[in-house]
Amino acid sequence: MKRKLVALLIVCVLLFAACSPAAPTATPTPAPPAGGATPAPAETPAPPADQTFTLRLSEVHSGDGHPANVGHHLFAELAHERSGGTLNIEVFSGGVLGSEMEVMAQVQMGIIEMIRLPVPILANVEPNFNALFLPGVWDGRDAMFAALDGEIGTYFADMLRAHDMYILAWHDAGARSLYNSVRPIYTPEDLEGLRIRMQESPLMIRLMELMGGVPVPMGPAEVYAAIQTGLVDGAENNWPSYVTSFSHHEVARYFTENEHSRVPEAVVISLAVWESLSETQQAVLRDAAIEGAYAQRAAWAQVEVEAEAEAVAAGAYVVRLTPEQRQAFTDRIMPIWDDFPEVADLIAMIRAAQS
Repeated sequence: MKRKLVALLIVCVLLFAACSPAAPTATPTPAPPAGGATPAPAETPAPPADQTFTLRLSEVHSGDGHPANVGHHLFAELAHERSGGTLNIEVFSGGVLGSEMEVMAQVQMGIIEMIRLPVPILANVEPNFNALFLPGVWDGRDAMFAALDGEIGTYFADMLRAHDMYILAWHDAGARSLYNSVRPIYTPEDLEGLRIRMQESPLMIRLMELMGGVPVPMGPAEVYAAIQTGLVDGAENNWPSYVTSFSHHEVARYFTENEHSRVPEAVVISLAVWESLSETQQAVLRDAAIEGAYAQRAAWAQVEVEAEAEAVAAGAYVVRLTPEQRQAFTDRIMPIWDDFPEVADLIAMIRAAQS
């Protein structure tokens, strides 16, 4: 009987041990490498390399010496170098990719990557840009760029996102003045009846109407032949465009330095292209564009002096207005502000930024 009871107790003990959880076993610590060195931690995977892009930049002005192309080529060089070769900019000058209006539409669609555009062209898609070149808005070149290189420029660059474009930097296009093939212009009355080529912009067209001329909108590449054949009597532009870019001084010898408006220009990129770049590439591209813009502005100041001297040497008749004569033009055109009440707040903001 006692043997049976002992056997039964042994069986119960064995069953209890089998059902109990096993005791944890220690994980053996690997032996340190010879010499007692601490094992190196596992390497963090490297971030993916930036994708390589080829970005075409459209420019209507021809010649490597034109200030716009001086800026573009430095822009391209710096972007390629600082991106480690992942940003390659090809500059197509002389309007070979199309007119400014045509290429702007393709930039919006991402078909062409970048273009340098006068602000009046941008106003065709975003009317608020009219505030950037209304007569009397800017207190001068330095005041304009102090604003555009700061919060004003950023504000308008971001505004353009709604139209599938983004502004990288701002170029100088000087002050615009009148020239024609018929007679010297001293007063707005002298301008009456003359057909003057204007940029394809409602504001610029209205500006000429107020000054007394007959505006004829057309692209810049057509102007020389239009003046030569009498389709138009003249145009309005800056010194380098009058001489260096388009040789208009050959067919329109009368230049009136009235400086009726000061128009900045912008280096614009397709928003879709911009957003496809890495943050590092965006920073590189923007900084390179800004440094290119500084080079463009310096080259512009030099070319203005050279272009005027060349025009005079070639026989251009330059009318240098007295302050009273210049004010007569200003008085005729300042009512244009009343035509754009929708940008009154922007004008106030721009004026305040300059003060």
